[in-house]
Amino acid sequence: MSNDLDSTLWKTAWRFSDTRIQALTRKVIHGLQRMPASGIFGDDYRFKSVWDEYCREVQEGPHPMLEAAFAQTVDPMIAWHIDQLDHSERQLLETALAEGAEEWGDIATAVRKSLQGIAIDRDLRKLENY
Repeated sequence: MSNDLDSTLWKTAWRFSDTRIQALTRKVIHGLQRMPASGIFGDDYRFKSVWDEYCREVQEGPHPMLEAAFAQTVDPMIAWHIDQLDHSERQLLETALAEGAEEWGDIATAVRKSLQGIAIDRDLRKLENY
């Protein structure tokens, strides 16, 4: 009985963490979409937001200077959203993310990976200028 309960609790914690990581990722995307495009990619694309540019960098990069610039934009956004979490929720997420992992994975890393996964899958062809 105890093993079944442990298994059920872990599965619930993992499902919860997946849901919350996705929600945090959507909040970061929303923030990036509200930031006007910087124009770093010139006239090749009709980007409207930093989110468009971030997706292009993830798909075509990494370009070391751009990668650092995006990290300076994205990482504080992720950190701010994590800071808004209740302490107990943060602990649950960290525990669920660490359990069974080959290496320690924190909330910020999970959000960053989720963000990159969504950016990779985004179709940017409609934003090309040619």
